Amino acid sequence: MAERMVAARLYGPGDLRLEEIPVPEPGPGEVILRVERALTCGTDLKIFRRGHHPALGSLPSLFGHEVAGEVVAVGEGVLDFRPGMRVVAANSAPCGSCRFCQRGEFSLCPNLTFFFGAFAQYARIPAPIVRVNLYPIPDHLSAAVAALVEPLACALRGIEAAEIEPGSTVLVMGGGSLGLMLAHLAKSRGAWVALSDPHPERREAARAIGVDLPLDSREDVRAALQQALGELPDVVIEAVGRVEAWEAAADTVRPGGRVILFGGCPVGTRASFDTARLHYQELTLRGVFHHHPRFVRAALSLLSAGRVPVEHLISGELPLARLLEAFERMERRQGFKFAIDPWADETGTPLGSLPLSDMTL
Repeated sequence: MAERMVAARLYGPGDLRLEEIPVPEPGPGEVILRVERALTCGTDLKIFRRGHHPALGSLPSLFGHEVAGEVVAVGEGVLDFRPGMRVVAANSAPCGSCRFCQRGEFSLCPNLTFFFGAFAQYARIPAPIVRVNLYPIPDHLSAAVAALVEPLACALRGIEAAEIEPGSTVLVMGGGSLGLMLAHLAKSRGAWVALSDPHPERREAARAIGVDLPLDSREDVRAALQQALGELPDVVIEAVGRVEAWEAAADTVRPGGRVILFGGCPVGTRASFDTARLHYQELTLRGVFHHHPRFVRAALSLLSAGRVPVEHLISGELPLARLLEAFERMERRQGFKFAIDPWADETGTPLGSLPLSDMTL
């Protein structure tokens, strides 16, 4: 294993730099991965633009959280993993001992351990994640596909909370990668699914994965649903993360229906709802955040079985030196997720024959 590596570090809003830094050493219970692929995510883009995240720690900070790779070193006490194993890590782990964990409410654990550092050549996986949220990758599964485990686990939890049954009618608001995952999972449960998004390429992707009714969110979605169904849908899943979408979601579900508030809004945001409609029409509004270890395991099983339309979720591969380009493409809605290869320069040349300093953002 090399002594130094290239890694992306965030210094502030829009300030992301590739730097040569020491390869981390594993502490007790920790694992060091040689990163095969890391995936970009809408959350990464938000963190990059805002320059902070509650779990990121002090700046400059390592960056990126969807990762798969090969174990190259293990710390004291690690028994289940050894060098040479290909693994995928979730981006967090609950403590397992607090009141929330004892109730099975793992995403509410106040002691969640988070991982950042996927956009690098090597990554140190914290001991709590090694204990409960690090998994071997089947030989037939590519690292890029395996790295979808974390967002897919979040989508699985959202779908379970929605209580979707065969014959349910569902609207997914937002056609990003998570919106597509949510729509696909709802379809796999036997639901009729609509998806609303203002971008034509996202509506086309929704159609390609089997969505029954792609809708332009700039038009009258409520009227289109009533015309198609004769009533509003049983379930609305908001996957946009904007206050106006939260409010529209509660206004677009049938009486007695369920609204899943899946997209996170900025801290301090306030939304307004019609209290008479909530009360007299007995609506259920539920926030859903993050994942639990069992959803991570379920996500890996689905990916391993080829039951996820990954070809519509991963829009291409770019070297680490072009990470900013990946974010720019995502911001222009020219793709969903990008697989980042930390072992090639900006021309795609393998770095085995090049000095690390040749890489710059």
